[in-house]
Amino acid sequence: MKIRIYAAAGLLLATAVSVWANAEKAEYYQRAAKTDMALFRELNHAGNDRLTKVEVKGDMRLGTRFDDIDTNRDEIVTLQEMKVYIEKTYGVISAPE
Repeated sequence: MKIRIYAAAGLLLATAVSVWANAEKAEYYQRAAKTDMALFRELNHAGNDRLTKVEVKGDMRLGTRFDDIDTNRDEIVTLQEMKVYIEKTYGVISAPE
């Protein structure tokens, strides 16, 4: 009987920790998505919803991932490419703007 109680308590604790960890992860991914979108806006000096390699040159936050985001390899990251990157990387359905 005691073993069942301990097993049930352990299972309950493991479930609670798992739920907490998933919530923390989702919150982190949401913050990361918002940060990346803010960086996109900050680095987009021309204000045309496109980033060029020149605009991100030397930036260690987004510039290092430029080639990963630029899926069609035209050396321009569009707002749409940024949204797709955020969705794939963070699992955020609609990238915050």
